[in-house]
Amino acid sequence: MPTVPALIADPMTRWMGRRAVAATVAAISPGLVRVRFEGEDLKGRNWLPGCEIEFRVGRRDLRHYTTAAFDDDAGWIEVLFQLHGGGPGSTWARGLTPGDEVLVLGPGTKPWLRKGTSHFMAGDASALGLFEALTAGLGTGARAVGAVEVPPADVAAARELVPRLHVVAARDRPGEALVGWVAEMEGERPDVAYLAGHARTIQAVRGLLCAERVGMRRRDVVTKPYWADGKRGL
Repeated sequence: MPTVPALIADPMTRWMGRRAVAATVAAISPGLVRVRFEGEDLKGRNWLPGCEIEFRVGRRDLRHYTTAAFDDDAGWIEVLFQLHGGGPGSTWARGLTPGDEVLVLGPGTKPWLRKGTSHFMAGDASALGLFEALTAGLGTGARAVGAVEVPPADVAAARELVPRLHVVAARDRPGEALVGWVAEMEGERPDVAYLAGHARTIQAVRGLLCAERVGMRRRDVVTKPYWADGKRGL
């Protein structure tokens, strides 16, 4: 639901939104901002790794995000915003300052993590928060492998966020570097794969994983497109 009439957005955010405050706002690289939201209404919401939330970022615009970290008892969540272009979501995130009051819609409680000892993750900068939450949720007993494609200026920060994954610098075309990395990777077949970010790249990576060389089953590949060429706000 990226764009809705204001007559619908007004009551929806008022009735369904949970009040919170932007407690900290930290620019960790040129294209990434991490924000912690705190509030009594965020306590006891059954937060899970990969929980999806929404913010109203304009009069008619809503945008979906994924929590990178959370504390259900203390009542806080952290969101990693990718600042890309001049869209409503990036503009809203750039303008956040400590003390700003927001309404958080959600969480969606669909569980992401599946059973298995080897978990593969692949996506772009828009999926960094998701992968941070998933790798933390796995703990140290499960193996996490994969790669994330990010703009060159954000590579160092991304490596700090997801140290168990490879970080590759983006090239001219979205997904070019990531698909190339997956095509050349070696190792055992993962039990489950999580693919998120650019829709066309997800399709290409899933095709590689399900081809004979890797041999994954399509039902073991979880996908979540966050954006697509020529479209706004999936």
